[in-house]
Amino acid sequence: MKKIFVISLVLLGVVACNNPEEAIKAYQQARTSMNVPSYQEKGDLSSLSVTPLLEMEPAEFAKTIGDFEKKYDSLLANTKNLPADFVANEKKNNAYYLLYFKSEYYLKHLDYAEEDAPIFKKIEEELSKVDTDNAADFDAYPSYKDLVSNLFNEKIRTYLRKYEFNDPWGKILADFNTLKSENIKKNLAFDLLEGISPISSDETNEALIALLKENTKDAELQQKDMLDYVISELNRLKAGQPFPPFEGVVDINDKPVSYKQLNLEGKAIFIDIWATYCPDCRKQLPALEELQQAYKGKPITFVSISADRDKEAWKAMVKEKKLSGVHLYASPEVKKLFNNLYDLRNIPRFMAVDKDGKIVSINAPMPSDTEKMAQLMSTLGL
Repeated sequence: MKKIFVISLVLLGVVACNNPEEAIKAYQQARTSMNVPSYQEKGDLSSLSVTPLLEMEPAEFAKTIGDFEKKYDSLLANTKNLPADFVANEKKNNAYYLLYFKSEYYLKHLDYAEEDAPIFKKIEEELSKVDTDNAADFDAYPSYKDLVSNLFNEKIRTYLRKYEFNDPWGKILADFNTLKSENIKKNLAFDLLEGISPISSDETNEALIALLKENTKDAELQQKDMLDYVISELNRLKAGQPFPPFEGVVDINDKPVSYKQLNLEGKAIFIDIWATYCPDCRKQLPALEELQQAYKGKPITFVSISADRDKEAWKAMVKEKKLSGVHLYASPEVKKLFNNLYDLRNIPRFMAVDKDGKIVSINAPMPSDTEKMAQLMSTLGL
């Protein structure tokens, strides 16, 4: 009879109890009965019975989240005899809980339509106000912990886009080092693993390796193995190591060509991996042409490998612009092999190999950077 009475009061928006312990129990029972996704672990929406929250249209999502917030506020306000500290704690928990789902939705719909911009701008504004350096809350609220992780990974994405060719992980690391909460830093540190790569400066790689080694001392074996693998891949592509030969490419006449078949022994090689659809790649074409003319007759071969999805578009541009050097094409399948072979993450990517077939730079400067290119050519003995 008592249970029926409590449920009836919940439906009326009121939960009345005689003492704080009963009030907390009634509140928790009422909260569980709401049609709200329960927080169990990151991204778990199993308790939402109709449309998964993250798949909703923006307007529907905004309304649903707003309804959740009203339900939480109403339940807290109308449950009598709740201790003040419990109410304060629950308000914070509910706020983090809803912000976490907003961050999940935002990250899932980054390419939103223009008409939905106001909804996403509002979410952006809310998320920008979150204090992501609260050590106590990080340990106390699971939803805050995952919210901080989401926001940090969104920050990584932003830096990678903004500083794509200018040591982005160095900027990410500098931002990470501003955190004061050691528990948060320890938890987020492994998200920096991706930064150990040829696109990072030597200083950034060294700092990241030192940081991750320190933070994986007590980690699971899997994390230690992943770190060891990433370091071994970085070392495999360091200056002085043998250049990994490629296969599976074709020339402009569709004839299969391998690295060895190019007969480049005794010559330095400057390789450009590019695509016609890539604006940054196209911007480098004039500088690359000038570079080739400047070193014409010198013991260096310029090899351009297209990663175009459309082979005919590549052929057309090479012929139309009368591009110099050796031109090869890597199909999407071969490009996947290049991703592993050279830790290729974005294009354009330039690589330099000396006359002995050793790597000089697996992430060489762009041709338009004349000062760094002059230094590179000097290193190649030209």
